[in-house]
Amino acid sequence: MGWLWNYSMKITIIGGGAFRVLGIVRGALAIPAVLDGGEIYLYDLNVARAEAMGRMLLKTPEQQRAGCRIRWGDQLEEALSGADVVGMILPASRPKSFELGHGPSLERGFISSDNVSPNGAMCAVKIAPVVMKVARMMESLCPQAWLVNFVNPVAVLSGMVNNHTKIRALGVCGGFTNHLWDISRLFGRDEQAQRLEVECAGINHISYVLKGTWEGEDLFQAIERRMAGGWEMCELQPWWDEGSRRNICNSMEKLTRFWKELGVLIFSTEGDGMAHLMYDEDVAKGRQQYRERSEAEVDQSLQKKWEGRLEQDRRFQALLSQDFDAAFWESHWRKNLIFKRQDEDIFVRIFAALAGVKEARIATSRPNHGAIAGIKDRHVVEYSQILFKDNIHPVSDRPYEIPDVVHGLTATLAAHQTLLGDALATEDPRLLAHALVSYPVKPYSQDARALYKELFRIGGEEIKPVYAQAVDFL
Repeated sequence: MGWLWNYSMKITIIGGGAFRVLGIVRGALAIPAVLDGGEIYLYDLNVARAEAMGRMLLKTPEQQRAGCRIRWGDQLEEALSGADVVGMILPASRPKSFELGHGPSLERGFISSDNVSPNGAMCAVKIAPVVMKVARMMESLCPQAWLVNFVNPVAVLSGMVNNHTKIRALGVCGGFTNHLWDISRLFGRDEQAQRLEVECAGINHISYVLKGTWEGEDLFQAIERRMAGGWEMCELQPWWDEGSRRNICNSMEKLTRFWKELGVLIFSTEGDGMAHLMYDEDVAKGRQQYRERSEAEVDQSLQKKWEGRLEQDRRFQALLSQDFDAAFWESHWRKNLIFKRQDEDIFVRIFAALAGVKEARIATSRPNHGAIAGIKDRHVVEYSQILFKDNIHPVSDRPYEIPDVVHGLTATLAAHQTLLGDALATEDPRLLAHALVSYPVKPYSQDARALYKELFRIGGEEIKPVYAQAVDFL
């Protein structure tokens, strides 16, 4: 296969029935030449969901303009053959084992999440064989393709693929656009910023804005002036639901707190990342809010969620029999965010850049290679990059300097996540135990060892037997 931009693009999405696929693919289809005459393959073990998504995409004005072929199915070899880009949008853990991991984590003094936490590390242990299988198949079926991984923990899995296969992987996060909204809210506007440029560095979910401009002015100077007279949360747009409103206000409270206390500006306000700057408080809050439940109660709760998802599927599929006008595609997202076209989503930027249509500024997780000072080259970090065609490089010509107050945390988390990827790729249970206890909160402690033993027990058959042997070294 030659250069990507000499061909009509084939994009394969593993987990193609996920609702977020609609907004992403609409955004990509809207850009002329990205998918014009190309192909989208929606791979999903639940073919009915993939079909529903495919049929909905065929209704969109963006697809009708681009004339892109859309296919779906559950044959992985067919999905990967000849692909230029492979996106992965999957849950890393079964809901029950993930839920059951919260209580032991809090009891032992750790936060619990699907990314930067012990429970998040176990998500990597559960999903790693799937990701490695895809990467190995890509080596023979589409060796020049990029793997764009949305599965958490993205840094661990990106390091695993980049450092141990021939496939180029980018670990991406839906929170990539958070800063566009959060910084705009700092200045009193609940809208996506249009004249904001930033450069960031750190690790996924806890990167820091190091420089930038706000409407042509130095960003930090503008923030200093804005915060000098005190700061209050702006009024939020009416379409946000109550859960979103709580999350937005909570994120903004932490964003402004860390700016005042530590002098750092968080790039992507993700809860588990920010928790590392107030760990004891977050654990205490989690313990206060957590209610221990029996397995039967967890099963009942998850069954209700499953029924809710089935109802969402039913409503989504019911719309397939209807015809939609332009007004529907422009405004229905205010009633159902699934239908919002995601023009700034990081997937969209990457697709356009790889197609050779336009250069993209992105922030993804991949090996450092000198991008951040004081961190090993092979350690996986997140930083601002420029991607165009087959070329990717840091935005800055000089290595990024993480603020000293958070540099140690960044470096140790990067080492932990990279080591975890190494252990999963090599299937070395002793190295896996070392990687797990190197998590830099209570490292090497008896609490950490006891927690991981419990998480392995909870994970049960989800965990590959060779990985389960790590318990012998804890």
